[in-house]
Amino acid sequence: MHIVMTGATSGIGEEAAKILLERADVHLTIGSRSGASGLPQSERLTVLPLDMDSLENERRFADAVRERGPVDRLLLNAGLQLARPEKSADGFERTFAVNHLAHYLMLRLLTGSLAPGARVVLTGSGTHDPAENTPVTPPDHAEAEWLAYPERDPNPAKGTRKFCARAYSSSKLCNIMTAREFAARHPEFTALSYDPGYVPTTGLARDYPKWLMAIVSRVIPLLMARDRTSTVPRSGRYLADLAVDDRYARGQGDYWSVRGPDLVKAEPSDLARDAAAARKLWDDSARLVGLESA
Repeated sequence: MHIVMTGATSGIGEEAAKILLERADVHLTIGSRSGASGLPQSERLTVLPLDMDSLENERRFADAVRERGPVDRLLLNAGLQLARPEKSADGFERTFAVNHLAHYLMLRLLTGSLAPGARVVLTGSGTHDPAENTPVTPPDHAEAEWLAYPERDPNPAKGTRKFCARAYSSSKLCNIMTAREFAARHPEFTALSYDPGYVPTTGLARDYPKWLMAIVSRVIPLLMARDRTSTVPRSGRYLADLAVDDRYARGQGDYWSVRGPDLVKAEPSDLARDAAAARKLWDDSARLVGLESA
């Protein structure tokens, strides 16, 4: 089983990668800017250079993956959360570029290399849903043009903290919508999205000062429903399960969420379930990364 994975060198992704490598039938290909020192050495592990800040780098990574043959599982897990607004190498808002556009492009480039019955998993977040009332500012919309170029948004978030929080939650909304739209366009594959819950100490918010994150990691769980906080081992295990467990085969855009000790199939937000909005996001994202909509 050939598994291709982003975000496998820290947090829940690293935990999932370790679990997957325990299986003798798994050959794992990951993308990384700095190697994979936290993963066990294995002849079944391939580390390819990948900088998700650059779409051109994404294309080189996809070319290298295609040379390794069909892909049975594609785990699009990498993500970041910024403390201040930044631009990607291609001039897009960086959170949206890395969390959504990079994964959208990788999915499009590797669709032709997916093996029959292949499974795709995109890591989202409960922060995408205003009804969850998380401390993270929820999305206003899923307009790719405005998310890529926030200066064009007629109603931008006010203040650095709210801007960065909304950029993150919006990108996670786009991950969930992408899984659903991919399922609609390619029912021959399994497509899932995954909410790992709030997991402190994953390195997701590594851009923030350490002293601030030490405070935040203690305060946020107090502001959230008790069953919405998880751990790296638990959420990492569930990510691995979504990749290989037969219970999750044949899902068509299903959204799975960690709730307390369990992984449950849940309903994403109203906007995430808007089929017209998902089609528009797909088409607009294609234009932004220089592809035809297909």
